[in-house]
Amino acid sequence: MPSAPNKDLGPCSVLWDLALANLELNPTFGGVKFKDDLSTAPVKEDGHGETPVSAVTIGRITEITVPMTRSSLTQLEKAIHGSVKGATNLKVSNDVGTDLFPLSKEVILKPLVNNVPSVTTTEWLHIHRCYPIAHLEWVYDNAGQRVTNVVFQVFPDDTSGQVGEHWRMGPA
Repeated sequence: MPSAPNKDLGPCSVLWDLALANLELNPTFGGVKFKDDLSTAPVKEDGHGETPVSAVTIGRITEITVPMTRSSLTQLEKAIHGSVKGATNLKVSNDVGTDLFPLSKEVILKPLVNNVPSVTTTEWLHIHRCYPIAHLEWVYDNAGQRVTNVVFQVFPDDTSGQVGEHWRMGPA
């Protein structure tokens, strides 16, 4: 039986903006989650009351949740919108009104085996246009590990050959 491109279990390496920043967002703790939901609206007819007789697609919501842990200032700067990294600090401002689509970049999820990212491109998940939205809730105690949850919002691509695509499994 041929191997499936999406391995049965295991962690992954998360790479963002390979063209410029080429930033790995590992290590993670709690599992990277890839979610893709097709939205639909019911089609109804009077003769069937409230029972839908069909459905129409109305969009797709795709997102990736990356629970970053033990993060560097460089990783946090890329993950936290409105932040600027100094030599030993991170300053965060309240940025309002920025269009996120032009700032969105590709994310690639590569399965990890023995903490080494897969070199088998058929196993890679490419999410074409993503922008990170950090959801910070750091707890300072002696029981839990601090995690920076970053949810990547996904937009339809506008690159030639991928126009309208959200993601693909495997090579182009």
